[in-house]
Amino acid sequence: MAINNQGEIRLNAATLVGYHGYQNLGDDIFLRLICRWLGSSLNINKCYLSAKSGVTERLISGIHVIPIKNPVSNISRLQWIFIFRKAMQSDALIFSAGSIFTIQPFFLIYLVLRFLRFIRGKDLRIMAIGVSIGPFYSIRDQYWCLKGLSLMDYVLVRDYQSKLLVDSAKESINAQLSFDLALSWNEKPSTHKLAKRSAMIGLAITERAFGTCKIIHTYNCTTVLKALEEMLATFNEVKVRILCVCSDQRDGDRLISHHLHEILTSRWGDRIEAVYYEAENVDEMLNSIAECSLLISSRMHAGIMGILASVPVYQISYAEKIRNFFVHSELSTQYLYDHNKITQQSICEFISRAMKGNLANFTNNQKFILEEKGKRVSFDLDKLAKQIAIERVTS
Repeated sequence: MAINNQGEIRLNAATLVGYHGYQNLGDDIFLRLICRWLGSSLNINKCYLSAKSGVTERLISGIHVIPIKNPVSNISRLQWIFIFRKAMQSDALIFSAGSIFTIQPFFLIYLVLRFLRFIRGKDLRIMAIGVSIGPFYSIRDQYWCLKGLSLMDYVLVRDYQSKLLVDSAKESINAQLSFDLALSWNEKPSTHKLAKRSAMIGLAITERAFGTCKIIHTYNCTTVLKALEEMLATFNEVKVRILCVCSDQRDGDRLISHHLHEILTSRWGDRIEAVYYEAENVDEMLNSIAECSLLISSRMHAGIMGILASVPVYQISYAEKIRNFFVHSELSTQYLYDHNKITQQSICEFISRAMKGNLANFTNNQKFILEEKGKRVSFDLDKLAKQIAIERVTS
């Protein structure tokens, strides 16, 4: 921490914990937004980043981002030792990834935060931004997660169910209800790209919703394939764009994307294409989504960015967080289907209506709702930055 010539307090460094380096569109959107907020609202110029091996130093929104290196990458829990060391050199420790408080070594995190509180006191601001809390795999996980959250200065949750959970904790947790951080993304897709929008079905899928096809196809794989084949036969001009929005080799969608691409191209040839998200090229992938006439998505943030780009979205929910997002954001659930309830008929009906232009009003209303919630997220972040500044001055 430093004080400039005008007597204003200046924060110099932050440590950011999330899912970075996984070639995941949603997580990289979070990273950009947090870096933008750190630089513009907190005057931070350096950020230590928890990340997979292979991530390099770079500038993001004027922030010098430095990955935290774990020399023993196959023992992931050792990462918390190095997060602790970087947090000791920082003015803020920030947890920011939608589902980061679902599966974690929560007792270890609690110990790290307890030691940081003991050594740094209030000189270190600890916060979680844009997160869901739970669902947990055990009562023990829930207990230590809530204990850890009680050590934080600020917790900004993105859905009502998470707020209910933290309010039920025995410990006092300074939690505020907001919305998904990605809603504050206000960069518009390229108008040149949008001008070329053609009859394109976008498909952003993950095995978490589809299952893994081995000797036989899963029900969801067969259902979607049949729907797409029916629509390709019905609309001669339509094409399909498979959008692999998470390209990580282990946790991503490369296999299922390649699987569907291979099957569809065997019959429909160059009417099928695949776009893979790589090298943190957020803008390129967002433009690829915006060019689509409609989107069938089981990836939550692909669906969010589709709606914000005025694309009709058929959203497949494979986890509580997705349905919670729709309900909390007050979006229509007309085209929200749990992964075990999708049907060929509902997909074909959606595609047909979108292709005929019958979903324009529906889509514009969905977009308006999310844009209004995005303004709320921006307001909450500004309010949080002002609160941090005031507490720094008075402490």
